[in-house]
Amino acid sequence: MKKQLSLAMMLVLWTSIVSAAWLDYNRVFDENHDFGYSDNVNINIAGFQTTEDGINRLMITSPVLRDSKDTAVGEYHIVLWEKPIKNYTAEQRDSLKELEPVSIMELDESVDLSIKQSDVTDDKSYFGIIVPVNDNVIPGNYSKAFCFDFWTVTYAIGDDCNNFGRAPVQEVAPVEEQKSEDETTTKELTVALNEEDEEHNVADWGADMSMADISHSVNGNVVTLTWTAVPYSDNVEIRIFDKANADYVTLGTVPMTQEKFQYTTKDSEDELLFAFIPRDAKGREYRYDVNVRHEADVTPEIKKAPKVWPAEDFAVMLLITVALYLWYRVFASRKAA
Repeated sequence: MKKQLSLAMMLVLWTSIVSAAWLDYNRVFDENHDFGYSDNVNINIAGFQTTEDGINRLMITSPVLRDSKDTAVGEYHIVLWEKPIKNYTAEQRDSLKELEPVSIMELDESVDLSIKQSDVTDDKSYFGIIVPVNDNVIPGNYSKAFCFDFWTVTYAIGDDCNNFGRAPVQEVAPVEEQKSEDETTTKELTVALNEEDEEHNVADWGADMSMADISHSVNGNVVTLTWTAVPYSDNVEIRIFDKANADYVTLGTVPMTQEKFQYTTKDSEDELLFAFIPRDAKGREYRYDVNVRHEADVTPEIKKAPKVWPAEDFAVMLLITVALYLWYRVFASRKAA
């Protein structure tokens, strides 16, 4: 009897594990829920970061949600797809990609839902949501949709994902054989005008980081980079030149309006070369160098005050005394006469 009860308990436990690991998307998308994310409580995306272990991640955090019984929601499922959710029909939901669920403890205050670059394919843009699941394996309202692309180092959230993604590559049709000199001249003129228009368009809407008035300050081993936000790009990627690998590495992507970024230097670093790259448009990159040791080691020059020796003071006093005495003698002799 005990053996049968043990088998039954193992079966129940296995069933709960399986049901918690894979979502029923019909319940997620088609049913009403009494807990989950809302307009006031939702996920936060801090951008791309390379952590100490050298892994690139899209940093996503969430507050710990509570269900209708005021119990902390224990599991958070990351669901990804290759096009916006509104474009999926019920029959296509099996193609959604679900990452390993993130479980929390009762005392946790926030949930780390970061996505590693190795979890996805580099040559694609992804769209996603976070689905909370309580202890009864019931899904709640899912989060705002988010989107990202590790290759282009771009991301967005909410309605900004509607037009997110890589532009499809258009194949250029082969040029037909030119039949006359007039036709050749017309085609060349058309191509030249198109190229000129394209250059003007890029100049018109591209974010130019050379216009951002980039400057810096050094305090100990901390370099603070500042800039003035420029239009046409919501985010700016900051890279640093790695002499060991002879290439630039990404320090982070931050909002353009943040206008500030701090970097802690290493003892071996004397001169730093930063690159500022607008991420949301075909803008212009700008490189900025900082001589750390030259600025950090500068000390104010203190000039020594000239010394005045006691002998010099005594000589001056003696001359004054002699002059007064001679004047007195002259004055006294004239008065006696």
